[in-house]
Amino acid sequence: MANTTLDKQAIQNQVLGRSFRLEQVVPGFEIGRDIAFGTGPNGKDIQWVQGIDCLGQALRNALTTALGSDVFNVNFGFDGLNALAEETDPVIMRERVRISVIKVLQRDARIRRILDVKLLDGRLDPSTGNVDSTLPVSLSRELSVVVSFEVVTGDQFTVTMGQVKSNG
Repeated sequence: MANTTLDKQAIQNQVLGRSFRLEQVVPGFEIGRDIAFGTGPNGKDIQWVQGIDCLGQALRNALTTALGSDVFNVNFGFDGLNALAEETDPVIMRERVRISVIKVLQRDARIRRILDVKLLDGRLDPSTGNVDSTLPVSLSRELSVVVSFEVVTGDQFTVTMGQVKSNG
């Protein structure tokens, strides 16, 4: 059974890819990322991510990059930032953000099928998972993006993308 698990992990790593590990330039603030270095056999060495960690990192990068801002790939990025900046109706803003997340997922060839996209905001009571309907949607200033999807290997994953902050 251990061999089967190792084989499955090797297949996931191969299919889902390998990339440089990227760390926040300023921890706690999404103002940019840089290649992470660690200690290697000859001093400093590049750190790597692979498999689902590689895919998760790619999705986080796409969701923190404005759509069209990468001059080498104008189809890369997240259009939900426009919704956060432009939309005045909080319900429509959430739906535009949700659709933008779905578009990011659809553009990644490693994702076969999207199972669920949740935008969790400040109205959600963490102890019960129920929405506090006494709080107006407009008071919710943070959204955590939680997505569940199936990758091309047939495996299913749920990834929490972190928090997207709104000005409204």
